[in-house]
Amino acid sequence: MKRYSRRQFLTGGAVAALGGTMLLAGCAPMTEKEAAEKKKEQAAATDKNSEGSVTAIGQGMGKHGNFDVEVSMKDGAIDRITVLDSRETPGMGDVAMDKMTKAIIDNQTLDVDTISGATLSSMAFLTAVGSALDTLGEDTEDWKHREPAQWVNDVELPDKADVVVIGAGGAGFAAAITAANEGKSVVLLDKMGVYGGDTALSGGEMAVPGNWIQVTQGVKDSPDGLVTDMLVGGDNKGDPELVTIIANGALDSANWLTYEGGISWKHDLMQFGGHSIKRSIIPITHSGSEMTTKLTNRANEIENLVLIGDMKAEELIREKNGAVTGVKVLDQQTGEEKTIACNAVVLTTGGFGSNIEMRMKYNPEMDEKILSTDSVAAQGDGIVMAEKIGADTIDMEYIQTYPVCDPETGALLYVGDVRLENYGILVNKEGKRFVEELERRDVISNGIKAQTDGVGYLLFDQKAADNTGLIKTHADEYENSESRGVIVKADTLDEVAKAQGVDPEALKKTVEQWNEYCKKGSDPDFHYSGEEMNTIEEGPYYLMACKPAVHYTMGGLHITPEAEVLDKDGKPIAALYAAGEVAGHKMGTNRLGSCSMTDIYTFGRIAGKNAAHYKA
Repeated sequence: MKRYSRRQFLTGGAVAALGGTMLLAGCAPMTEKEAAEKKKEQAAATDKNSEGSVTAIGQGMGKHGNFDVEVSMKDGAIDRITVLDSRETPGMGDVAMDKMTKAIIDNQTLDVDTISGATLSSMAFLTAVGSALDTLGEDTEDWKHREPAQWVNDVELPDKADVVVIGAGGAGFAAAITAANEGKSVVLLDKMGVYGGDTALSGGEMAVPGNWIQVTQGVKDSPDGLVTDMLVGGDNKGDPELVTIIANGALDSANWLTYEGGISWKHDLMQFGGHSIKRSIIPITHSGSEMTTKLTNRANEIENLVLIGDMKAEELIREKNGAVTGVKVLDQQTGEEKTIACNAVVLTTGGFGSNIEMRMKYNPEMDEKILSTDSVAAQGDGIVMAEKIGADTIDMEYIQTYPVCDPETGALLYVGDVRLENYGILVNKEGKRFVEELERRDVISNGIKAQTDGVGYLLFDQKAADNTGLIKTHADEYENSESRGVIVKADTLDEVAKAQGVDPEALKKTVEQWNEYCKKGSDPDFHYSGEEMNTIEEGPYYLMACKPAVHYTMGGLHITPEAEVLDKDGKPIAALYAAGEVAGHKMGTNRLGSCSMTDIYTFGRIAGKNAAHYKA
């Protein structure tokens, strides 16, 4: 069955937008025999060695900038495709290109569907391969219109398992690996063609009181401190019992990631708004993909765990006795509907930040004008499925925006994390500060929305860039942002301000005053809460435009401390568990940064263990 999507080869302005190469117009149709002869002739004409192999390089622009692809042909057929310098998200863009490489070579066609969850990378890859074929003298229109490649899952879906986990993000991996380690047969499925969800797109920072870096640095912290910060940060609307479980499980979850998942960490800490102390540890790559790629590898090592993508859960099966006993799924590669019988189900499907209709149903302010940082998969599927069998929801109106996002795409701006390492100030077009830089996410977001054009600007200097290393760590994001003018670099404050349309004289006065505050160690205007205040004194300077985007939905399924899903009467639905963003009432009105990672791995493991030991 052929499905049409955004996979169609881009032409015209669309190609220009992706930075790819224009495609040649197609020629008159040929028979297969004529086409084969033509390929041999072209290969012979460009033959560089006795075996008839030729290579060419094409370029595409993916989510994280330009990359080159080398295409090798032998006797008229593609025999090798090598991605030379891609910086696409590990576990997502690279996996998509590996899958597409195999499909193109096996089927000798460019009529290949994109990989769901990595659409931009997929389209850029096709563009790059096509431009390389152009260079080789091939007719890319012919390649596009050959017999389409049919995706076939290389993993077989079992008819039954002890535990089915739906959603392969951080919470899903935690639940599935935990259940499998309890000796149970487990299926972990995801509707996307790549794994990781919003976890892979995040910075991966994790709030862990009492962590090893705090101990080394002599920082005193405790789970009780995190409980207080989370409850206060959510206006005391979160469930204290659930919050306490998250805080007390934080260090154990971090150790589980380290020793079970093989995750490496930076020797540094971050302090997000609303936290009273620096307690957030950071993956070595400063990306959640450090977690999800290694957890994917770990899951694939476990014999009694089946990990399978392109498999969309559509319905939970609940028997007359009230227990959930199976899941109806749709194989999105074949269109076939299947059923998995099981003893228990864990929902780890994430939130609904990318579902505009659902957002507006619960909070009309979160309309289509507000972009989202979330994966396209964040559609609230798990919530809807559970509601259909009687599950209760809670706190659905609480939807968070992240303040420092790309004004054009809504993507998180990780270079902007200089703010969270006590560098930089936020200013408006008038060149003035308008909010405390380490305030809660909702406070900063609302502050930005109230400014001229609804845009804020983060100003920092070369010292900040060097000391945090964030421009190097996120070089792909920086280069992409700079090419579009989202971030501007200049030697003087005058230059950087004029480039962004910010009042230069007012900005200079603001910086002068900020530097005075830093020397005095206090901020009478907005009461800066960072452990240190860093001056902005020497160029080059950086000025980054930013705008809030939907980032997290605090509401979701109502769960117990054992991760059991409750029905509308407040009773657990037998054999149904939930963990991660799909489960609500933990964060209150506002989630503090880095608490999501703590939540998903703590409750993911709780849900996995309890599902493994569920008895009817």
